[in-house]
Amino acid sequence: MKNLPQICVDTYDAFITTERFGTREEVIKSIKEVGIDNKVIVIISRSDTETGKRGRSNKLIFDCDKGGKHKSTDSGTQSAPKKCGCPFKIRSTPAKDGSDWKIGVKYGLHNHGLPDRLEGHSFIGRLTTDEKQHVTDLTKRHVPPRHILLSLQDRDPENITRITQVYKHKSVIQKEIRGPRSEIQHLCKLIEDANYVYWSRKKDDLEVVRDIFWAHPDSVQLLNIFPIVLVMDNTYKTNKYRQPLFEIVGMTSTELTFAVAFAYMESEQTENFCWVLEKLKELFVKKDLCPRVILTDRDLALMKAIEIVFPRSINLLCRFHINKNVGAKCKQHVVNDLQKTIDTLWMEVVWASDEVEYGQRLHQLEQACVDYSGFINYVKDTWLTPHRHRFVGL
Repeated sequence: MKNLPQICVDTYDAFITTERFGTREEVIKSIKEVGIDNKVIVIISRSDTETGKRGRSNKLIFDCDKGGKHKSTDSGTQSAPKKCGCPFKIRSTPAKDGSDWKIGVKYGLHNHGLPDRLEGHSFIGRLTTDEKQHVTDLTKRHVPPRHILLSLQDRDPENITRITQVYKHKSVIQKEIRGPRSEIQHLCKLIEDANYVYWSRKKDDLEVVRDIFWAHPDSVQLLNIFPIVLVMDNTYKTNKYRQPLFEIVGMTSTELTFAVAFAYMESEQTENFCWVLEKLKELFVKKDLCPRVILTDRDLALMKAIEIVFPRSINLLCRFHINKNVGAKCKQHVVNDLQKTIDTLWMEVVWASDEVEYGQRLHQLEQACVDYSGFINYVKDTWLTPHRHRFVGL
């Protein structure tokens, strides 16, 4: 008998049986179902099929998923090891006459505790063939993963698949669709197939894309009908390569928005923004046509590029982003009791209707922040002094 560890869970009685099974598949199904009922994840560690060669006979060896040793990696990622050398083992072989399969529990003890529930376990949460097809069908219809998960749970209330499994299978689907092409190559193919207007540029003497810009033909048409107001913004760290996705949005006369164009950029330098804006400029049918107002956040490189490419356009700053940043800074510097008051005073400064009211509201804000110089200096140096003409309602 092996030396028993401090933690010892005996599942021998749960798995031992005199029942015989007609096929290998029935054995596997029965053992895994018993395992799930007893909070044990049983895996096949060895599966042999008789080939007539010496030492090759029909048999199945089952282990606990925590059997074996944990393999350390050099990736630097810290994670709890799943394997702890669990000695649990089951052997299944056909009867001597070769008819039915029998089950023998070689070692029914576990050297670890068993979970109270298996929800969230990667093995239990695996998608079945039917579920994979359901995920594939919904993915092709552009259904978001969270809604796909809800659909799976509606079909089977006992389904304990996690959102991670949905994302993993969605990734498999995308790789199958993409084939041998890289992500950028596939993007270019989709753009060409849909007859988008697009430009790209590569690094000098290298087959590496620096920037890529694309716009749908319908978007180009809308842009030329409604060129007055454009909104520009970047999304960060939302793709594998951590490249900024630059989005340009237009606005109709009824205040509805529409996507104008998108661009992946190598970096957020003024030169990259200038290249993107020059391509945007080429979308205008009339060469003297340009947006009257361009709304952005406080991206200094983008603001500089707008001055260069669209010198006649007015560059306003998004109040939502400004108020969000000011609110976060207020929480860092101001005590809780005064935060709401200062937030109200700040909004009054932003919405001042003329220079006189602006001066009065700013004085009130300065008086309230007399003990919080760090906050008032931030507000004045970052926003009001250099940019108040871009967002204060004077």
